Amino acid sequence: MSHDSVLTLDGVTPKSLGMGVFRRTQRPILSSTVDTIVTVPGMHGAYDFGATMGPKQFELECAFFAKNHIELQQRVSALAAFLLDGDGRPRTMPIIFANQPDRQYTVRYSGDLQIDRISGLGTFTLPFTAFDPFAYSKTSTSDLLTWDTDYTWEDDFVWDDGYSFDFIGPGIAEINNLGSLNAEPIIEISGSFSSLSLTVGGIVFTYNTPMSGTLVIDFKRKTAKSGTQNVLQNTNAQFGKIPPGTSNIVVGGSGLNITMELKFNFKYAA
Repeated sequence: MSHDSVLTLDGVTPKSLGMGVFRRTQRPILSSTVDTIVTVPGMHGAYDFGATMGPKQFELECAFFAKNHIELQQRVSALAAFLLDGDGRPRTMPIIFANQPDRQYTVRYSGDLQIDRISGLGTFTLPFTAFDPFAYSKTSTSDLLTWDTDYTWEDDFVWDDGYSFDFIGPGIAEINNLGSLNAEPIIEISGSFSSLSLTVGGIVFTYNTPMSGTLVIDFKRKTAKSGTQNVLQNTNAQFGKIPPGTSNIVVGGSGLNITMELKFNFKYAA
């Protein structure tokens, strides 16, 4: 069991669940595509309007090693309870693979779960689906670079990377996106301004109403809130993305006296 392909499942090791996860576990490079095409009668081929990625399927080859059939059944029952919520529905949980301990997928049990039993041995294939097919860093940028994290000098970020910036006028914030895909951050603006603009990935977001307090802009959900109040109507509703690598966020506006904090998890294709 020391060679499990899964490091943790919802923070729990396979060993603590009384099972092993073998190296032959099926883990695809990418999920299948969802292609958008249009075929025309009498025309060869099709018009290609691009594709998106479908859910990613994982098949974990697992085994229980118990003393006898009674202990085996106890472990089976414990795993069944672990996979379901209090209402008996498959629950969603993070999974971290041993060869990529810095990132995780969000999965739930999906499919059919049979088991072959021989005395205290039980072998089975545990099917999981990541409906968001991409991997994300375990921690957010807001957790980086504090002395109580698990990061070491060997990790990808550099120790002067920052994701919180102060502005008393227009300026530029240099952002390091360590993922392999675009990031859609939550940007939290604290302080006051008469007007505000943020250029993220070449897209300019504007807020043209004077404000004092905290403004939370969610670039993924396309929302802007002050406390519980929806203030999207005060914006131009244009949301950019932070590309992989180092890029700049241009901060503009008038009457600026703000702190800008970016919160996002690095996103990876696999």
